[in-house]
Amino acid sequence: MTEQRAVRVFRALGDPTRYRIVELLAARKEVACQELAKRFRLSAPALSHHFRVLRECGLLRVRKDGPYHYFRLNRALLARVLGRWRRWELG
Repeated sequence: MTEQRAVRVFRALGDPTRYRIVELLAARKEVACQELAKRFRLSAPALSHHFRVLRECGLLRVRKDGPYHYFRLNRALLARVLGRWRRWELG
């Protein structure tokens, strides 16, 4: 895990909408794009932007099935990033 990658993940999670998307994905194995669009009630370009940021930092994985897209959280990456953070805990 590089410092640059960890910073990109934390930066992505710094946005409240992206944080909530990751929180929702953490509670489920996979979520359809349509469900996320209904839940967050954002314009298609705004939602696409958030998905792109999460994909580019590596937190979001996409599975295409015909015209449908399904998203899942890259739990391994999130665990590595949080592991780096936990190194600094006091106590």
